[in-house]
Amino acid sequence: MKTKADKRKITVQLWGPLLKRLNELVSAACLNRDAYLDVVFAHEAQMLLSEVPGRNSNQARAFIKQCFADLKDLRPVSFTLTAETADALTAACDHVNVWRDAFVNRVIFFLVARSSVVETQLEFKFKDHTDAIFDEGWDVKSLLLGPRLVAIRGFITDDPFLAIRAALCSEFPDSKGQLHRMPLGHPIGKTAQERGLAGLTVYLEDKYVPGTVENQAWQKESAELIRMLLLDDDVAVAEEEGKR
Repeated sequence: MKTKADKRKITVQLWGPLLKRLNELVSAACLNRDAYLDVVFAHEAQMLLSEVPGRNSNQARAFIKQCFADLKDLRPVSFTLTAETADALTAACDHVNVWRDAFVNRVIFFLVARSSVVETQLEFKFKDHTDAIFDEGWDVKSLLLGPRLVAIRGFITDDPFLAIRAALCSEFPDSKGQLHRMPLGHPIGKTAQERGLAGLTVYLEDKYVPGTVENQAWQKESAELIRMLLLDDDVAVAEEEGKR
């Protein structure tokens, strides 16, 4: 039986709109908010470790944190988790070198966002991938015909983002459905408004981080590619031959 010693309180900055929707949906679902999040965070901490292909540089970490701060309306919120989950969450974020608050907000975003918002952010339509989603193991019969409490327990303890990962893999096979590899918003935007939800990104290559050597090289390559695309073919060929 769990005791107070098994619990740990963590405090994070949660984006206001996410907090409001989280509390509304949890209440409507008759869930214990922190108990449910404990299950979700435990699962997603492991997924963060398995899905992110590398470790953020310190510059990338700082840039993501800046993008998160740009969201404004950040509110301190405490969650009471099991010590095991709290440790796993912190360790996973440290391993990837991402601010824990950004990852917590990202997970909650995917928990509460409407499907249309997820589709816009990840650039796919769920309706185009229904077969892939159900092939991943969503058993409708257990929800409809089995003991209701057993079905609810299974649903809660399953991958909370199974449908998103299945659709993502179906739309972009190279992604392998690795949700936490995917940026949100537009990190390369020049203003906070253009970057949007970039602060809920947890892994970012340095070429997308302003001020890095990699970003400067990438910007130069991109500008050159755009220039070449805008030139007439004959002009481009002539310029290339002139350089030889």
